[in-house]
Amino acid sequence: MPRSVKSERHAYLLEKIRKNPFLKDKDLAKAFGVSVSTIRFDRAELGIAEYRERIKNAAQGSLNGKDTEGELLDLNVYHDGISVLKTDRSMAFGGTDIVKSQFIYAFAENLALNVIDAKSMLVRVANVKYTEEVHVGETLVAKSVVIRENDDEFVVHVCIKVNMGEVFRGKFRLKVLD
Repeated sequence: MPRSVKSERHAYLLEKIRKNPFLKDKDLAKAFGVSVSTIRFDRAELGIAEYRERIKNAAQGSLNGKDTEGELLDLNVYHDGISVLKTDRSMAFGGTDIVKSQFIYAFAENLALNVIDAKSMLVRVANVKYTEEVHVGETLVAKSVVIRENDDEFVVHVCIKVNMGEVFRGKFRLKVLD
């Protein structure tokens, strides 16, 4: 194989995985028209982690050193996503076990950012409602759905639940900046 074709494939592979770390080797092989083995060799040469490790790495995020992205369980870029976050004492108001709303909002906003696959965005409008208080130790489950897309603007609905009960819902109108 000519060096330039392989180099181009490597560059394109890096870009595809940077944009969507959730692509499996078989999906990449199909997109490139090569075998799964070729993709695995390319990943090894480029130092790209295998699928499970990429998912684990993508699920890490922070706000002032505190995790607000949680663990990404499912992501269909430009469509929907699910993430979970275990709350802890560092997220609570002093002297209480009530989680500050800024952590809940940041968790929702991070999932909205992930589902539209943007490095940066501007929240043009956010219509949010906190329906119940969240307590330290509770696990938040967030689901997001892209409900509208127009050029570089998206409307994303995010619902967060604790024990099947809604604690937050938000509709974000986002402008992609990258």
